[in-house]
Amino acid sequence: MDFLKVSDLNLIYNVQSPFSMEGLFLVNDKDQSRLSFFELRYQFMGLILLFCKEGSMKIRVNGIDYFLKQHAILTILPEMIVEPQVCGEHFKSIVFVMSYDFIEKFTILPQLISNTEVLNSPLIYAEEQDNKIIEEISQLILKYYDQPKTITLNQMIQYLVFSLITAVSKSYESLTQKENLQRNRINNITDSFFELLNEYGYFQRNVSFYAEHLHLTPQHLSSLIKKRTGKSVKSWVGFAVINKAKEYLNNTSLSIKEISYKMEFADDSLFCRYFKRYIGQTPNEYRNQ
Repeated sequence: MDFLKVSDLNLIYNVQSPFSMEGLFLVNDKDQSRLSFFELRYQFMGLILLFCKEGSMKIRVNGIDYFLKQHAILTILPEMIVEPQVCGEHFKSIVFVMSYDFIEKFTILPQLISNTEVLNSPLIYAEEQDNKIIEEISQLILKYYDQPKTITLNQMIQYLVFSLITAVSKSYESLTQKENLQRNRINNITDSFFELLNEYGYFQRNVSFYAEHLHLTPQHLSSLIKKRTGKSVKSWVGFAVINKAKEYLNNTSLSIKEISYKMEFADDSLFCRYFKRYIGQTPNEYRNQ
């Protein structure tokens, strides 16, 4: 199963400049030509938010079947395996497909993707007030997404998407408080792992570091995290490292050597190889693009 990219979707559905948008693709039931999206089986290196407006749909995410009906919110985290099963005759939805690069600047992203409630329950039904806010923001994004893009319009859409992600994150928090969910041992381990990752992830790159702090063997920790999130510990660590590296490259004038030192790589060549393995570009190529 290949990794899906926003550029692939723009190509498949012939969305061209100035209407296309780098890093963001929308599927809306008003555009019938894009409904074949719900037949695709894929993994995606980014975030997908699916809002069910009407009807129903059965979809499999990481081997677990979910049944969506009106007002359902499905949050599909990075690298999860998605396999649509059955779409009801009257199924209508809005789907936001967002790449890492499009949303990485928003601080809410790490909080959302490391939220164990999202990992444990990607499908939720938000409270009425939260649903109303999500619907209003979604309609604004749809309105501007279909217009020819300018730099200003791109920025407006990006901040509206940030608002949308924030609203979804708030919906999870509201449900958590309301239902007072009981967390089992696996959930507690997952929470603790992400706390460690947020603090140490950009320079502690060995699985054994996290396993020792959680009093587990590396194999046991890897198994638990993979089962719970669909991604290995190494993948999550890689995500943290690359995000920090991008932050330095985008927001500072530090040299590659200085960045590699700050991130505790043995030398800058090792940092460059690590970065290119994940991104497909050297740090300098990424910075100068």
